[in-house]
Amino acid sequence: MTPPSTPIDAHDAVARRPRIATPLNLLIVLASVFVAVVWLITLQRIAFEREQALAAEMEANSSLAIAFEQQVFRALKAAEQVAAFVREQYRRQEGIDLRRWVEEGVIREEMFTIVSVVDEQGDIVSSSQNTGPVNYADREFFTAQRDARIDQLFINQPVLGRVSGRWLIPMSLRIERDDGSFAGVVVMAVRPEDVTRFFQQVDLGPQGLLELTGLDGVIRARKIGARSEFGLGAEPLAWFQRQKLHDADDFHDSGEGLDGVARIVSYRTMSGYPLMITVATAYDEEMATTLQRRSTYLMAAVGVTLVVMLFVGLLALMLVRQRAATDALQGSEALFRATFHQAAMGIAHISPEGRILRVNEKFARMLGRPAEALQGANIFDLSDAEVAAAARSFLSEQLVSEARALSPEIEKTYRREDGSLIWVCEASSVVRNRQGLPEFLVLVTQDITERKHLEARLCHDAEHDALTGLANRVRFHQRLDQALESVRNQQQLCAVLYIDLDGFKEINDRHGHTAGDSLLQMAARRLEGCVRSTDTVARFGGDEFGIVLGNLHGSQDCETVALKVLDVLAKPFDLDGSMVRISASVGAALFPLHGEGGQDLLKRADQAMYAAKHAGKNRFHRADG
Repeated sequence: MTPPSTPIDAHDAVARRPRIATPLNLLIVLASVFVAVVWLITLQRIAFEREQALAAEMEANSSLAIAFEQQVFRALKAAEQVAAFVREQYRRQEGIDLRRWVEEGVIREEMFTIVSVVDEQGDIVSSSQNTGPVNYADREFFTAQRDARIDQLFINQPVLGRVSGRWLIPMSLRIERDDGSFAGVVVMAVRPEDVTRFFQQVDLGPQGLLELTGLDGVIRARKIGARSEFGLGAEPLAWFQRQKLHDADDFHDSGEGLDGVARIVSYRTMSGYPLMITVATAYDEEMATTLQRRSTYLMAAVGVTLVVMLFVGLLALMLVRQRAATDALQGSEALFRATFHQAAMGIAHISPEGRILRVNEKFARMLGRPAEALQGANIFDLSDAEVAAAARSFLSEQLVSEARALSPEIEKTYRREDGSLIWVCEASSVVRNRQGLPEFLVLVTQDITERKHLEARLCHDAEHDALTGLANRVRFHQRLDQALESVRNQQQLCAVLYIDLDGFKEINDRHGHTAGDSLLQMAARRLEGCVRSTDTVARFGGDEFGIVLGNLHGSQDCETVALKVLDVLAKPFDLDGSMVRISASVGAALFPLHGEGGQDLLKRADQAMYAAKHAGKNRFHRADG
């Protein structure tokens, strides 16, 4: 190039003519130094902008990876909870009707295409769909649970469903008998395309990738652009190989192991499940603006070299280019913010002290507060004192922990601006600087208020009578066992009352079942008024009730309650203007006088109730002995 060679020629001329001082030589030297400085600045700027753009895209992908990880994690937890609920009900009563549960809304998880109970032989004994005779004894999700006594959800490779005829990802939970022997599995299935439905909520570009892979090397679900894949091997993939060394990472992949498309990749390994999730965007698509500016910078540097003597004009040009670079960086930041606010879950960046740095629109809407009002506020001031203390302790643990395999999560409440409470499942991830010190935390928040209400409703329905709201037989035995354990330690008495309504059948036949149900409800309220808040009133079915009386000082306490029951039930009942009367036969058994266990006491109380009924009804009889 001409400029570098000029100083050499000039130097030779000076050597031949030492007396001649040419200002041009000095100017050429200065121009050469200027060109070198220009090239140094240009290359540094190219490297800087590439690093900044790459870091911004990695941060955006990392946030999306955290969000996708939590979505999959919650879906698996929901599956595990449904499976555990079905298993528990099946162990209590093997004749469960899953189709009826789906129709009645007891099971509402629409994501699962089918939920089935399979016995130890591999045969379906109950299912949410009409399956016909199907055997799963040869399926991996069955054999894995049969051969390993681990109470954990097993996530199978995609298989062709024998009932649906479609490719599905089965998930199973082991069922054991009381002696620990294998009794079958609860199995449910989800379509691979439903796993990557998160892809529809964000724009990763035509070559963007979203993937859920098992650590066994088989891809459960993958989506590239509009194309879905599953069941493929993951061994050739760079992120799968990296996962063996690092549980989570962000890097630039050449695409050699997949389709030749270079991508910016963020992956994370899920805790509790042998799965990893990957989010990637095409390098050329996301870095197009930066690459275009790189070419511009190089051309500008060449132009500077050719017209170095016009350095004033070049300086002006560089200022314009600098402004363009600043605008481009602001555009990259705007793109990141758009992606940040596009997320389907609430995302907040907070300082290690808890000060909110930024929130997306979803987070602000969840808390019912403007985003501007949240920024700068303390995250712990948005919860009640007890919840805030637990959250503060939880986040402090994350700041000192070096583990990156999981974005730990906590279920907590926030107090909305209108005073109402919202339940959330909140995952946290620490972003550290190059020295490993925490810079800020990323909180990914999902509204689980409806799920919490569903859990409470399911728990209540499983242990209470639907008509009267009293405890059912299952709940009765639980409270009886608790009462017996308490009185054994305190050496006090415990009593069981067995109550049968006299004359209920005649009223039910004469006035109809609606009136009969109303009478049962009124009788239930009267029985509740006869006992302490620590005692338990239950309905066994029909017109039979039971009462657990704990911590009695003497047998006369039991008789006092029984006589009170006879008195309140003998009073008239108003059935839509019709006054009717019934009575009751009450039997009682006391611990330890009539038995040591709950079943023995209930049996003796039942026998005593029949003795009272045979003796003329409307009376109390205590068990003999």
